[in-house]
Amino acid sequence: MDTTGTITSFSSTPMTRFSIGGDVYGVQDASTSYSLTNPDPQTLRFQVQQGDHAWYDDSSVDRSEVSGAGNIPGGTPLNLNYQFMVEANGPNGSFTNTADGWFIVGQMHNDDNSSGVGTSPPFAIQLVGDHLQVVARYVQPGQDPSNGAGNVQTLTLWTDPNPIQTGVYNNIQIQADVSNTGGGYLKVSINGTQVVNYSGPLGYGQATNWEYGVYRSTAPETVAVDYRNMTLLTGAAATAPTQPTTPTQPTTPTTPTTPNVAPTVTKASASPGTGTEHVGDVVTLTLGLSEAVTVKGTPTLSLNDGASATYGGGSGTNTLTFQTKVASTDTSTSALAITGVNLANGASITDSGGLAANLSGAVKTFSGLQISTAPTTPTQPTTPTTPTTPSTPTVTQPVLSVADSSLTVNGRGGHIDLGTTLSTTDLNDKVSLNIKGLPRYETITTGDGTTFRGNNITLSSAQVASGLTLTSYYRGNSHPVATLTLTASATDPVTGAVASAKPQIITVTDPRPSATSGSTTSQHHGLHHHHHLGSGSSTLAATVPQTTSLANYDTAKGSQASHSFALLNQYLAGGSGRVDGGQIAAAISNGAAWIQNSFLTRPHH
Repeated sequence: MDTTGTITSFSSTPMTRFSIGGDVYGVQDASTSYSLTNPDPQTLRFQVQQGDHAWYDDSSVDRSEVSGAGNIPGGTPLNLNYQFMVEANGPNGSFTNTADGWFIVGQMHNDDNSSGVGTSPPFAIQLVGDHLQVVARYVQPGQDPSNGAGNVQTLTLWTDPNPIQTGVYNNIQIQADVSNTGGGYLKVSINGTQVVNYSGPLGYGQATNWEYGVYRSTAPETVAVDYRNMTLLTGAAATAPTQPTTPTQPTTPTTPTTPNVAPTVTKASASPGTGTEHVGDVVTLTLGLSEAVTVKGTPTLSLNDGASATYGGGSGTNTLTFQTKVASTDTSTSALAITGVNLANGASITDSGGLAANLSGAVKTFSGLQISTAPTTPTQPTTPTTPTTPSTPTVTQPVLSVADSSLTVNGRGGHIDLGTTLSTTDLNDKVSLNIKGLPRYETITTGDGTTFRGNNITLSSAQVASGLTLTSYYRGNSHPVATLTLTASATDPVTGAVASAKPQIITVTDPRPSATSGSTTSQHHGLHHHHHLGSGSSTLAATVPQTTSLANYDTAKGSQASHSFALLNQYLAGGSGRVDGGQIAAAISNGAAWIQNSFLTRPHH
């Protein structure tokens, strides 16, 4: 294997392949002149503009990536080495990233064909704003790994406290074993400094493949990233120590020890998390760390209301608690925040080896958690002469708009915009939409990719605003009619008062699909529909859609004829409503790998 990362037989055309360091990768981009270029034999440059996506994506995604064609079995050690750089796209040579869903620049992609559902990556290198971040995910053995099942555990293992520098290559080394049945680990070093040293379950019990480039939720700014000297070793080669070219003293090398990486704060939370706290109320603040720590003395947290929270307990675990009581001398604030950690009078927080914890991640603002030191009971008059009538709760009835109260959607994957909007004149109210009557053969998917099922579901105003798509999987011979009851409600965050709008009814008819019937969406959405049928979509802080892996290319090629008929049937059932000879010929000639996988496997990342 070429361990220099040399690129040969380069191609930027979607669904073609070329070699990187002896490994085969496939192209997934928008097929523009700038999407993927090869400046020199060691370097790939990826660029996306808003609206650039692969053939199987929809308009909510911008993508330019290459994906490893070979799957790595679970429980196999792997070692990745490469250099990564972002190019300036902001003022004064800065980097701008406003993607509010996800921005992935490298991921270990799950074999969704084997798992049978779309998943988020077992681990990923990503950007949050202009800060690098490492996340990992897993489920317990035997659990459903689709994000909609609620079994996936997401771990934010490291976030760089410093913004990424533009025009500067970062040396990245990743060592991992993707296993959720024992022996799983993930170690990441940036520029020679280990920032992640995780041991525990990793992945979903399936094989994985390496995929990198730019994959983000769509955003207006153009971004470009460069990768060079990409190498991937697996098995014994991934764990074999490197040999020095010239032995140094001592003549007998000593066994290297695993670097001791400082514990880091991975999560900060408050209880209560929202509302207004007054004089005498107690707020509990909790810090989650990357490993168990030992606490000596009495650490405190500095708060933006002028007070401090005192350490309460948790030594010997990875969770520390602190408490603060609101005093009349505190400063009122609309959002309580931790501004720092104080280790006075010899206090310390260390790991088992005595290495001090990195506590920079404790700094956090809790939006919606207010501190008020104003008197809660009026002092004058002391005894009201005339009882006053309690004021009416300030909650405002929301407005629910339904574009069409009678919808028709084809079965077997047909989908249609539900056409609902929510609005309110009180921006402080928490507005939601309850939908009852959804039959088991229909689902509702939000704009961020989250899919809901069941007879009684509730959606937030943000999910409604993102757009709701109703999909039918009805496969029977009748024409069932479902009656959906939609009720919009608003809750006052302070008083808890609730106001609901008059329920509205939408009837949904599912006619029996025919071989020539098309999707209820516009013609160009036919391919996208088949990619996401029953995929169990997800969001980022924990969830993102998945791409089609190239890992099963050769297997699919061996069964081209049978897969082509299956592809044609699915295309006719869920496609655009028309078929021409050129489309069928192209589907059959190319169906062995990319097109069959796109129609039949429905991946997300």
